[in-house]
Amino acid sequence: MAQRQQLCRWDELEEGRGRRIVVAGLGLAVFRVGQEVAVMIDRCPHAGGSLGQGWVEGGDLVCPLHRWRFRIRDGRCLTDPGAAVHRFQCEVDDGVVWVWV
Repeated sequence: MAQRQQLCRWDELEEGRGRRIVVAGLGLAVFRVGQEVAVMIDRCPHAGGSLGQGWVEGGDLVCPLHRWRFRIRDGRCLTDPGAAVHRFQCEVDDGVVWVWV
């Protein structure tokens, strides 16, 4: 069963830039997009690049290693439609970002 874990404070996230955070032994990529937050697994399925070192461009997450693109809303890969990254349930509560892992 998933448990709610604290990730970071909202104001520690830079708009459109990724951040890598390890929680419960999992490497997670955290993104602030407008007034929303997205949390995905921090490993690109293509070559294992850190998605937390990536950025958001045109509403898509871009892997810094080979520029593979993933939809922020669901983790589906736009570069290779057969690939995807897991997106975790998350929320911002009183300025704190939480994730269920």
